[in-house]
Amino acid sequence: MVQISYKLTKDELYKGLVDNSNTRVITKVLRIFGSVLLAVMLYLTTVNIINGINYFSMGYAFPMFLGAYLVFLPEATAKMQVPNLIKTKNPFTENVIVRIDRAGFRTKGETFSNSHSWDSVHSIVETKDSYLLKPTESTVTVLPKRVFTTEQTDEFKTIVASVTGPVVKMN
Repeated sequence: MVQISYKLTKDELYKGLVDNSNTRVITKVLRIFGSVLLAVMLYLTTVNIINGINYFSMGYAFPMFLGAYLVFLPEATAKMQVPNLIKTKNPFTENVIVRIDRAGFRTKGETFSNSHSWDSVHSIVETKDSYLLKPTESTVTVLPKRVFTTEQTDEFKTIVASVTGPVVKMN
């Protein structure tokens, strides 16, 4: 069993939200669509400038803005959410105790308590700075790597390697 206690920093909360969003299929689809839209609009704008057409309207500005927004959607959304999550007493900003064992994981904060068995968990993802335990595709428990000792990291990875049910993406 691994037990850790932590409180997410503002930076960890931002990165956790972005990382969670980046693991979702819809985010990848929107990013591809936004990239194509942005490329087409930049091409059309360049052709118009070369041909001497300097008339730009919302017909050009809106698709370019939309394309850029879709490409940077996770970052923009997290940037807007984090200050509000920190101002309000949100479970993301509480001191949290997480217990991880072969049966599942339990999280306990100041205002909440959750328990998940591994067979009901959607996925477990390792990122550069954290581990994401995702009960569903859109919800996440962010575990910062900084709070794990070397022994806890080894035990956590051993537990995760033995679980069945969730999609596991570990480095």
